[in-house]
Amino acid sequence: MWLAFAAVVVAGCRHSPSPEVPRPIERPERFTCCNLPYSSETIGDANYWTGTKLPAGTPVRIERLTDDSVTFSAGEVTLTLTHEYGTKQESFQQYLDKVLVADDPRPRIAVYPRAVRRAIGNAKVERGMTREQVLLSLGYPPTHRTPSLRDREWTYWWNRSLTYTVVFDNAGKVADVIGRPAPTAEVPIANADRPPPKPGSTKASKKHKGQ
Repeated sequence: MWLAFAAVVVAGCRHSPSPEVPRPIERPERFTCCNLPYSSETIGDANYWTGTKLPAGTPVRIERLTDDSVTFSAGEVTLTLTHEYGTKQESFQQYLDKVLVADDPRPRIAVYPRAVRRAIGNAKVERGMTREQVLLSLGYPPTHRTPSLRDREWTYWWNRSLTYTVVFDNAGKVADVIGRPAPTAEVPIANADRPPPKPGSTKASKKHKGQ
């Protein structure tokens, strides 16, 4: 009788789903690498442009990790980001480490020209922006469509059905944006990789011209 009871218990345990064990969290306090769009509490690596956006450099705290998702909080907002489309091109850990970063990107953004800062603040792409500036503004293009950031063309999703492509020239600056709708105002940005002038240099230049 006891053997029969034990067999029933073992059989029941065999069919019971094992509880999911969250992964250990390294460096739970991080920052968003770039503007991160979301339209619900669950978002994916397709990186649709539409929706509300967490600005680049938003402080976040990782609350939970699984094999293919991360749940994090940013103030009162809690989001779960799932790695789904780019699993053949990169591991989940690689994806996580590039989207939620240890170093705040805002100091880098602060030294860009005003027009570039405005474009990044509005999550827009303009002709003349560098690859890094596009990443800060639009986030990473889904790797199943753009396997390498060295590619001349980066394909992004506007929403679930529409895409647009950012085209770079030989100097690594945006030459064109193909497809509509697309997050661009069609305003070229000159010298997007040039640092801003030092304080006082503009006044000194005007004074020199007036003499």
